[in-house]
Amino acid sequence: MHYFNVNLYLKYYYYILYVKGPFMVLVRDNVRSKESSKHLISIDKPILLVEDQESMLLMLKGLIQDKYNIEIHTAANYAEAKQLLTKHRHEYYLAICDLHLPDAPNGEIINLLNRADVKMITLTGTFGERDKTSILPKGVIDYIVKDSINAYEYVVELVGRLYNNCHHKVLVVDDSAISCTMVANMLAMQNFEVLVAEDGVQALEVYKKKPDIHLIITDYHMPNMDGFSLTLNLRKNYTKEQLAIIGLSASGDTDLGSQFIKYGANDFLAKPIRYEELLCRVNQNISMLEYMEALRNAANRDFLTNLYNRRYFFSQGKDIYDNAVDNGTNLSVAMLDIDHFKQINDTYGHEAGDDLLIHFSQQLAEYFENDLIARIGGEEFVILFTDLADETVTNLLNDFRVKISEQVIQCDEAKVSMTVSIGFNSHKDQHLDAMLKKADENLYKAKQFGRNQVVG
Repeated sequence: MHYFNVNLYLKYYYYILYVKGPFMVLVRDNVRSKESSKHLISIDKPILLVEDQESMLLMLKGLIQDKYNIEIHTAANYAEAKQLLTKHRHEYYLAICDLHLPDAPNGEIINLLNRADVKMITLTGTFGERDKTSILPKGVIDYIVKDSINAYEYVVELVGRLYNNCHHKVLVVDDSAISCTMVANMLAMQNFEVLVAEDGVQALEVYKKKPDIHLIITDYHMPNMDGFSLTLNLRKNYTKEQLAIIGLSASGDTDLGSQFIKYGANDFLAKPIRYEELLCRVNQNISMLEYMEALRNAANRDFLTNLYNRRYFFSQGKDIYDNAVDNGTNLSVAMLDIDHFKQINDTYGHEAGDDLLIHFSQQLAEYFENDLIARIGGEEFVILFTDLADETVTNLLNDFRVKISEQVIQCDEAKVSMTVSIGFNSHKDQHLDAMLKKADENLYKAKQFGRNQVVG
C-alpha cells in the first residue's frame, strides 16, 4: 500500500500549474525565469524512472528536468522497465525506481537493475530496518521514503551529487586491508574515484602525486604515521575549505573524535562504519567544498564569461610580476579589445553581444590556457605571459587575432563576425600597473592604425 501526504499532492498541482506556464517554472515556491534554462547542468547519459503512480512520475520527472539537461525514460511497471533495459542496455547513468510495483511487489526491480548493472535509488511509501538490511547490500545507492516534497527534492539533489562525484578523488588511508576495501567500495558506489594508502607516510606521497584529491578519509591507529600526524601535515598547506579530512577509528576513546577535529579534520566517523552515515557525511563535506569553490569563483571570476575578473588579475598578477623581477624571467602583458563592439550591440542586440563575449572568452581560455587571463572591462581583456620571448608572444597574439577574424558566430538568427585589436608590452617597469599602462597605449595605437592588428 502506498501512503502519500496530502500536502505532497497540493505541491504537485501547484508545481504543474506553473511548470506548464509559458514563462515561469516553480521549484519549492521559488520562481525563476526561462532564462535560467541556459544554466541547466548537462548530464550526458539517460536516467530511468520507474513509478506506477503517474502523478508522482510526472512530478519527479519535472523536478529533475528543471535542474538538469538530461534524457529521461519512464516506466510504470516492472515489465516496461525490463523492455527499456533490454533496448538501452549499458546506457543508463542511473535508475530511480519504486520498490513495490504492481507486477513486482516484493522489490524484484532491484535484481533486474543489478543484472543490468545499473546503479539505483529506490522509492518507497514505508521503510523499516528489515527493508534497509535487505536492499542496501544489493547495490542500492540510497532509499527515499515518499512522504513529502522534501524527499523528492533530495532525490533531485542526489542525481546531481552522484554525477558530480565522478569529478572528485577520495583517498582512503587505513592499514587494515578489510576496512580500507569496505570504505573504498562504499565510495565507489557513489561514483567517486577512490585511491588508497596504508599509512600517513604513503598518503602524503599519494597526495603529492595527485594534488587534485578533494577528500581524505583516514584511520587514527596506523604504523609510521597516525591519522593525527597526517592531518597536521596536510593542514600546513591546505585549509578545511580546500581539502576535507574525515577521521576514523574503532577506538573506544570518546575524546578521539573531538581530538581529530582539533587537529584539523572536518569530520569524524566511528567504526564500524554505517553506509548511510558515510554517504551523508561524505556528500556533506564534498558539497561544502563545492560551495566554497563557488564562493571563490563568485569573488574572482566574471559572471558572464567565467574568466578571472579585474580584482583577481591584479591580486595574482602582482605576485607573478614580483616573481619575474626576482628571478629575472621574461614577462609580457597584452591588452585586447573587440573592435566596434558597441556597434555590434546596437545592431544585433545586447544578447547577441553577450553571446559574442562568451565565445571570445572561450577562445581566449583555450588558446592561452597556461597564462593568466581576465576580463577587465566591457569588451576589454588582459593576458599576462611569463617566461616567453617577445617574438613568441607577438606570434601567438597575431595567430589568435587571425583566428578570431576568420570565425563567424551564430547569435540567434544572425551570423556575426568580429576582429580584435591588441597592444602588448614586455618591459618590466617599476610595477605591473606601469606595464599595463604601456600595453594600453599600444592598444590605442592599434585602434588608431586601423584596428585588427597587434602593436607592441
